[in-house]
Amino acid sequence: MPEQIVRLMDLQVLDRQLQELEQTLATIAGKVETLREQNASNQEELQRLTEEDQQAAAARKKAEKDLAEGEARIRNKRMRLNMVRTDKELQALTLEVESLKETNQRLETELLAMIESADPRAARIKELGELIAKGRAALAEGEKEIAAQVEELKTSIASKRRERDKVASEVQPNLLQRYNTLFTRRQGIAVALAKGGSCMGCRRLLPPQLFNEIQKHLQIHFCPNCQRILYFEEKPAEQES
Repeated sequence: MPEQIVRLMDLQVLDRQLQELEQTLATIAGKVETLREQNASNQEELQRLTEEDQQAAAARKKAEKDLAEGEARIRNKRMRLNMVRTDKELQALTLEVESLKETNQRLETELLAMIESADPRAARIKELGELIAKGRAALAEGEKEIAAQVEELKTSIASKRRERDKVASEVQPNLLQRYNTLFTRRQGIAVALAKGGSCMGCRRLLPPQLFNEIQKHLQIHFCPNCQRILYFEEKPAEQES
């Protein structure tokens, strides 16, 4: 088998190992990031609800004040009803009292709605406070747990990269460039076995003459369909009994 093919096969093994290590690292980091994002989301919701609660409390206080003032005005108007001397004044005061009563009824309805909406909001604020506290603890614990794993993975990745760079330096530049492109575009399989007249990378039949040439190991060949770099493995000789 051509030496460059052997180098590329070694390189492909290292690159696939690197892929697995980097995916593992990303998965571990992703778990912590998920916790961090959830905490941030809870914190954002808590802040929004807290602001809403403060605004609602101010609105409720104003409504209560307006309602109390309205009740006082109604009492004053009713007291004046006993002192009016003409039907016209009586009618005017009566209309004012009715208007004030309608306003107070509206305020009472709004105030009741405010009170009813405050209970679930307060419950959610309490729940979020507990979730955030637990989330912070889980995040701190998670970061501590994966710290050693992350460092170990980073060390392994750095070691594999050095090993990979050494092997890559022994491959012809133009062939290495082609391999790198194929590895990226062909889901991590740039070098494929030619077996039974087919490319095992794309499972397509190879021209018979090409398959024969690949078996001679005289030069590097490529699959006409997927462009992968092809190699052929000799069957081990059967041991005599």
